[in-house]
Amino acid sequence: MDPLVRVPNRRCPSLVLIIALAVFTPPCAGSGFAAETIEGEVLAANAPIAKSTITLWSPSADAPKQLAQAQSSDDGHFSLSFEGPNSGPTVLYIIAKGGEPKAHKGGDNPAIAMLSVIGSTPPTHLTINEFTTVASVWTNAQFLEGGALRGAPLGLKIAAGNVSSFVDLQTGGWGATIQDSLNSSQTPTMANFATIADVLSGCVVRVTADACQKLFAASTPPKGAPPADTLTAAAAIARYPWYQPKQLFALVAEFYPISPANHMRKVPFMPYLSFPPSAWVLPLRFDGGGYRAGGKAMFDSEGNLWVGDNFTMDGRDRIRCGRATQPSSTRMATRSRL
Repeated sequence: MDPLVRVPNRRCPSLVLIIALAVFTPPCAGSGFAAETIEGEVLAANAPIAKSTITLWSPSADAPKQLAQAQSSDDGHFSLSFEGPNSGPTVLYIIAKGGEPKAHKGGDNPAIAMLSVIGSTPPTHLTINEFTTVASVWTNAQFLEGGALRGAPLGLKIAAGNVSSFVDLQTGGWGATIQDSLNSSQTPTMANFATIADVLSGCVVRVTADACQKLFAASTPPKGAPPADTLTAAAAIARYPWYQPKQLFALVAEFYPISPANHMRKVPFMPYLSFPPSAWVLPLRFDGGGYRAGGKAMFDSEGNLWVGDNFTMDGRDRIRCGRATQPSSTRMATRSRL
């Protein structure tokens, strides 16, 4: 792998900037294929979604290619058999559409659309849920067009590699980086992340009859039509994280009233925010590596050069009792991709 420079961009907080220092050569056409199987489950609010249409895709610079399709069983499980290229790694992603969430008995919900960007090596067991959707959308926002991923192979590969920093694709729970000592309680990222997942989940399981309509109204971008499903809603929030964040945050109170018994909200995912953020960004801190002078640059195990962001996490942001006690700082930002 030739070196890359990944550079922070404050003006585009939901994306990751990549400056390639060498030409990427895609795999040769006409290569052989190998039979593979992906097994997993689709969940909403930590309960199965039955009869959801599960589709496996391989993206490209043009139209994505459908590799396999199946329907989830009553317990949310699915199995996909497909022919994958054996000449080299490729990015794979799965979209689950529609289905009947078991968390609330409301029948089929056509507004369900959840995403898991897998990368080149599928896990032994794959979960598709609200967490995998948020992680996959925020790392791949610039490549998403509706429900399709399109882009250069190198950019897609790097974006897919960032998903595991946020989520464990096998379990659908937290990834390693977001819960390490540099993140977790030191930044509001976990609370931002879980709060977005809670709001999406409210539509998926229809905690109220009009939950999806309220989500789509709150996530409508400054330009363009309102979202039509939870995936396009998440993509709109990721692309315009600064746009009216209070509207989306207000849905937390509407979907999950505070319980008088313990003064907490009965949300499917914790921790959640107690105050609206200034923007729905998901910054992560990284440390380690070798060379750290000259703007805190460092090389990773694949020879990529990373340059540290020049902002500082606001020390006022703290998580206590599963909730953020201060709103996110306006100085928060994530990496951006060119």
